[in-house]
Amino acid sequence: MARPPRFDTGQLLDAAVRLAAVGGPASVTMSAVAQAVGAPSGTVYHRFTGRTALLAEVWLCTVERFQEG
Repeated sequence: MARPPRFDTGQLLDAAVRLAAVGGPASVTMSAVAQAVGAPSGTVYHRFTGRTALLAEVWLCTVERFQEG
């Protein structure tokens, strides 16, 4: 049985949003997101193939949250 993940995708996406709000889209890097949540960078790469995929997921989640509200 696999152990439960310490960091979920939502935490990573929220960290990416905070980074973008403070420093703009250029500040959202895989390592910056990992550092923001205190996770190893492999945690981010395990869920997203790269920065483009991470930013795309941030955008989709932001739109979904907006539409829910």
